[in-house]
Amino acid sequence: MWIRRGAGVLATAGVLAVALTGCGESRDYAVPDRVCGVPVDAGALSPLLPNGEKVDESPVDKGPESVSCRVRVDDSLVVHLSGDITDRDTSAVSLEDRGLARLGNPALTEGVGDVAAVADIGAKAMADCAYEGEPRQFVGLVQLPGENPVPADAAERRNALLAFLKSWFPAAARAQGCVPGT
Repeated sequence: MWIRRGAGVLATAGVLAVALTGCGESRDYAVPDRVCGVPVDAGALSPLLPNGEKVDESPVDKGPESVSCRVRVDDSLVVHLSGDITDRDTSAVSLEDRGLARLGNPALTEGVGDVAAVADIGAKAMADCAYEGEPRQFVGLVQLPGENPVPADAAERRNALLAFLKSWFPAAARAQGCVPGT
């Protein structure tokens, strides 16, 4: 009697596992090492991408000083990146910024740019640079706009956002022609 019940439970668990795998519970795409024309550490990007069949991106060119790009997995928006070249007197990363506050519990952090913050569903950094020979600053934003951002755990997600920001931010600034350290 116990053996039959145990076998039934195992069979049901097996069917459930196969059903879940068929519903996008695996990653059938390679994690890119370039996002929106910028080289990134695929290992830093990977935790921010959900399982699915395909990953693609759609850059939006807003002019030489402002770019935006959306990364999708199976047609669902999962990562939004934006980079802006602004005047140096612009307070781009501040805990009083309502946009940053909307990303959930922002906290200042170090190791990226001149000023950076990480929040529950996004991260933002700013660094002084030279753009076309003029003193400017580059502001980069990584946002997870989907309904179920990954990783599911907020602390893990914040760590993953910060790791990705460290990989993407300097390359994104250079890609827009903003030379750091000047």
